[in-house]
Amino acid sequence: MAIEPVIIKGNRDGISIILEKCADFESTKNAIYEKLKSGKDFFAGSRAHIKVKNGTLSPEEYMNLEQLLKEFDMSLQKQAPPKTFIFPRQSRNRILLLKKTVRSGQKISYKGTIVILGDVNPGSEIVAAGDILVMGVLRGMAHAGARGDMSAIVAAFRLQPTQLRIAGIISRPPEEKQEVPQFPEIARLKDKAIIIEPYYQLNFESIKRKQEGIK
Repeated sequence: MAIEPVIIKGNRDGISIILEKCADFESTKNAIYEKLKSGKDFFAGSRAHIKVKNGTLSPEEYMNLEQLLKEFDMSLQKQAPPKTFIFPRQSRNRILLLKKTVRSGQKISYKGTIVILGDVNPGSEIVAAGDILVMGVLRGMAHAGARGDMSAIVAAFRLQPTQLRIAGIISRPPEEKQEVPQFPEIARLKDKAIIIEPYYQLNFESIKRKQEGIK
């Protein structure tokens, strides 16, 4: 059975354009055009979210798709992920680097920052006195700032924890099923509550200065 390269479906936030393959961008773009053309009146005025199952889109390709959607009176909600993470400031010199997948039943605890080059599976626990950075999917429990550091953060390429804690503040994911963002996210404290935001929209150092009272 042939895999459809482009799937378009509606949701409560607008339109999702799901790309199965991005190796040949022009073919993908043409497939999107044909689908939008067939439902031109239905899609007009919608906000579109691009989701890539295999591969990634470059900023130039996002720009191309943005222009294409404008032809159908649609707007593109940009979700281009950054290429790199910004690591914690130099004063946090205790960093545990793990090149592995943390599996169910495992607990990792460290008195500094924990960086994981892999996934964190459900049923596992990550506890750090500093920050927690996951270069993969975080689906287990994560507790940053475990010794009371309210400026600690949790960041991951895919942030889907079963429980999230920063210092003494606890947050759980909503019970209703939500779509998984296709970009890295960061969790931090604001007004004694945990907030989650797209990572590429934030200035890491300005957040740290603000939380620590540095003018």
